[in-house]
Amino acid sequence: MRPVGLPGAFLIALLQRTPVVRVAVLADEMVASSSVGAVLRSAVAVAASLGAVHALAGATTLSVSSGTSSGITFAAGSSGTVAFGTFGTQSQPASWSISGPFPPGMKFSSGSNSLTAAGTINTPNGVLVLSGTPTTAGSYAMQLVAYEGSNRTLTRSPTYTYTVTVTGNVAPAIVVQPTNQSASVGGLVTLSASASGSPSPTFQWLHNGSNVPGGTSSTLQIGSVQPIDAGIYWAAATNSAGTATTQSVIVGVRTAALVAGNGVILNTDVPHPNGNHYDLVLPTGTAESITNRTQGRTIRTSFIDLNDNIVQVEFAGGGTLSLVFDAPSGPAEPTKYNQPGVSYMKGHAGIVITDAGETTNVSVFSVGRATAFDPTGGYNILFPVSSTNDPANNGSPLFAGQTTPQTDGFANIAFIAISSGNGQFGGVRASNVRFFATKGFTGVYAPGVTFQGPLFIGNIDAFDAATPVIQAGSVSDARITGGNLAQDNSASVQISGISQLKFTDGQSSHGVLQPAQANQGRLTQNGTDVTALVVAPAP
Repeated sequence: MRPVGLPGAFLIALLQRTPVVRVAVLADEMVASSSVGAVLRSAVAVAASLGAVHALAGATTLSVSSGTSSGITFAAGSSGTVAFGTFGTQSQPASWSISGPFPPGMKFSSGSNSLTAAGTINTPNGVLVLSGTPTTAGSYAMQLVAYEGSNRTLTRSPTYTYTVTVTGNVAPAIVVQPTNQSASVGGLVTLSASASGSPSPTFQWLHNGSNVPGGTSSTLQIGSVQPIDAGIYWAAATNSAGTATTQSVIVGVRTAALVAGNGVILNTDVPHPNGNHYDLVLPTGTAESITNRTQGRTIRTSFIDLNDNIVQVEFAGGGTLSLVFDAPSGPAEPTKYNQPGVSYMKGHAGIVITDAGETTNVSVFSVGRATAFDPTGGYNILFPVSSTNDPANNGSPLFAGQTTPQTDGFANIAFIAISSGNGQFGGVRASNVRFFATKGFTGVYAPGVTFQGPLFIGNIDAFDAATPVIQAGSVSDARITGGNLAQDNSASVQISGISQLKFTDGQSSHGVLQPAQANQGRLTQNGTDVTALVVAPAP
C-alpha cells in the first residue's frame, strides 16, 4: 500500500475526470511542501497504476498519508497528523465509523465535523484526518469502516484496524505480583515483582509502611529471617511518568520454640479462673515470635501501648504469632498500674500470624477493672457486669490506691495481619482495640482467609499516610464495637470478604459501656464505594 498525496480540491476535480477508480486524497500538508505540478503528476501516476489492480468490485484498501496501512507512531507531547482514505471505491467515502480507544489529546475530523470518541463522522470531502497532540504513551488500536453514504449508509468497506503508538514516558504497570511468604527463624524469604514502563521503573520495597533499607531492586531477599522481619510488604515501582504499587503481602516467621527473638518465658501452665491454662511470655525488645507447643494451650504475651495500658495478646491454635514494635522503649515497670518487679516493653505494635488454620484464634484487650482477675472476690470476671458484680469493686492489687481508673481502658495497636496454611482461620476478638497508624495498614488484613468465627473490632482510625483496612476472604460475623470508622486522614476503609458490617455496643476494659455509633466511614472494595451495601441498618 502506498500513500497518495492531496493537493486539494483541484486534484479531486482532476481525478474525477480520469477513467480509473477514485483514489483517496490525503495529506493536505503535502501541498505546502510540494509544487502543485509535482503533486498532480505523482497522484495521477498512482491513480493510473491502481486502476487495473482495483477494478474488481469490493477490492477496497485503506490508504494513509503517513506511517503504514496498519499503524503509525507519534511522540507524546508532539503534534501529529495522519489522514485516511480508500483505494478501490467508485466514490469518495461519505462517512466513517470509528471504534476503540482514541489517543488522548487527538481527534478525528473532516471539514467542520469532528469526533473525540468512538462514533460516526460524515466526511464531505471523503478524507478522514486524525490530528492533535497525544498526551499519554501507549498503544491505541482503533477500527475504521468507510461508507459510501453519509451516516453509515450504502456500501461499506471492510473493517480496518489501525494502531497509533504513542511513545514517551509510560507510567509503570505491575506485571508480576509478590506472594505471601514465611520461613523459620534463620531462613530465607524472597519477594519478587516486575513492572513495565518507560523509562524502566525503579523499585522501593516497604515493610509496614517504612522503606526497606537497600530494598531497591525488583527482588527483595531477607536472609536469616528474624521476628523483626515479620509484617506487611509491598513494592513501589516509579519512573518519571508515575508510580504503581504491588499488592501487599504478608511475611511470617515460624518457630518451633515457645518464644523466639526478643522474648522471655515468664511462666508456663498458668491456671485461669475459667479452668483453662496458659503460658505467659514477655517481649524484651523490638519483636518476638510465639508458638503453642501444647495442644489446647493458650499463649499470653503482654506489653504497654502508647497510652500506658497493659495490653494482653492471647493466641490459641496452630501457627506462629509475631509481635513487632515500631520504635519501642523499655523494658520498664508500668506507670499506671501497681505492679512492681514486672517490666514491659512499650510501643506501637503490629501482630503477624502465619501458618494459621481453623483452630487459630487471637484476642487482644487491655488490662482494666473488668478484665483483671480479682483475688478478693469483689468482682468476678466470669460473670456479666451487674449492680452486684461491678468492675468498680475489683480488688486487684493492680489498682490499689486508685479511686478512679488511670488508663483509658482500650488497647491500641497498629494492625493484625493473617496468612493461613489452608485458607482458614478461627476468629479475631479485638472489640476492645482501637487500631491506628500513621503509615502502612491499620486494621485487620487477612485477604483470602475464611473466618470460621467472628471478626470484632473496636475502631480503626488512619492518620497521615496510613490506609485503614478490614480485609478477609469471607467472614459471617463482622462488627465495629463502639466505634464509627471516621478517618482522621479522610481515607476510605478498604474492605473485602464482608457482606455485612454491624455497628454494635462495645465496652472499655473498666466495664464502661461504649454505645453503638452510626458509621462515619466510607467503605470501598476494589475502588468501588460499597458503604450502602455493606453497613447493616441500625437495629
